[in-house]
Amino acid sequence: MITGLAVGAAVVVLALVTTVVLARRRARPRFVSGAVPGEPVAAVPRATLLAKIDETFRTGRFCVLLGRGGAGKTHLAAAYVRAARYPVVWVAAEDPAAPARAFAALARGADTEAAARAGLAWLDGLDDALVVFDGATDPDALNRWLPARARVLVTTTVPDFEVIGATLPVPGFSESEAVAFLRTRSGRDAALTDVARELGGLPLALAQAGGVIRTSGVEEYLDRLPRTPPLERDPGEDHSPCVEDTTIAALRSVAARDGRASAVAEVLAVLGPPGVRLALVHRVGPDPVAVDAALAGLAAASLTESDISGDVVTMHRLTRRAILGRLHAEDRLAAALDRAFAVVDAEHTGDLAGHAAALWRHFRALPSAEAGPRLGQVLRLRRRSVDLLVAEGARGQARALGVEVLADHEAYLPTGHPDTARAARSLHRAQEDRPHHGRHRRT
Repeated sequence: MITGLAVGAAVVVLALVTTVVLARRRARPRFVSGAVPGEPVAAVPRATLLAKIDETFRTGRFCVLLGRGGAGKTHLAAAYVRAARYPVVWVAAEDPAAPARAFAALARGADTEAAARAGLAWLDGLDDALVVFDGATDPDALNRWLPARARVLVTTTVPDFEVIGATLPVPGFSESEAVAFLRTRSGRDAALTDVARELGGLPLALAQAGGVIRTSGVEEYLDRLPRTPPLERDPGEDHSPCVEDTTIAALRSVAARDGRASAVAEVLAVLGPPGVRLALVHRVGPDPVAVDAALAGLAAASLTESDISGDVVTMHRLTRRAILGRLHAEDRLAAALDRAFAVVDAEHTGDLAGHAAALWRHFRALPSAEAGPRLGQVLRLRRRSVDLLVAEGARGQARALGVEVLADHEAYLPTGHPDTARAARSLHRAQEDRPHHGRHRRT
């Protein structure tokens, strides 16, 4: 009897311990670094392609998703990540310097190169880790940052990435898939084959077209497309001009219902990749509620999207390029930059470096009459970028940027200008050997 009771008690204790252990395992969140995209509106499951990614990883550590811009590579990778439970580092790799910054953030180190190597080594120590290099453009630059143990998923429009590993082509939708998708997005049971063909079956363009057709109809949508000359192309972006035209038509449709939508979209376009924190986007104004409403309209039209945390707002490269093209064509780039200056002026993290670099590139495209009054402001943002990187301990990145920023001051300002002296002091702080006990953050 006593023996039976003892055995029963032991079984109960064992069961309780097992339950606690399993509960802890289930409760433990997986490690995710970077802005993994959330599921888009009316997402189309691409089960066959997801299965092929799994099959590719069963035979090796590398998988390259290759396809035209707008074919859905990013969302295919994000769907693969969202469905799994392993540790993930998501890198918006359009900028070849992004992998170093992403891995350095894992180590929170004081020097970009050393911290990046330490962060990469830490990642390789995790079981079943995955690194996603989204929108990669430079195979040679990326090759320096390939992990030794973790799996790697690359999305790109550049065929040269085939040298990294097994390549999985990502096509657009077939004609029947595109028509069915357009009917779902537009809510119209109409003849949509011509639209599907014009847009080449690209999911992004089809999603944007669906919203326009929902409000204006097929014929009006086709009639309003101005067939503008295509923008300068990057590899893998051999689209019909209707793709850019559809983006602008979608933006106009959203802006007709919400006047803030254009301003929000234009700020996101000029601030560029990898995305903008929602707290900064709220500064477009007039208040966070109004901005959230504008973002909801833009997201419903597939013009913007949020990461899985909801903290970062992103914009696809094709959408961004179409909006920038319109700003240039309508001579409104300067006004868009002014709004962006006001938004990022409140930024007090190292994220300012990426935003200020994007603003600097756009600033240099302005006519001299518009550039002159804005020179002091954009240079001040660049100097603050250096100081904020120092404050966060990213001294290697701060030093490299400080040299570049000082050279820009010397090139654009008269000899002896006080702002040049300020840039020199920022560089000096970045070059100091003593450790700086500033803020550290994890992406």
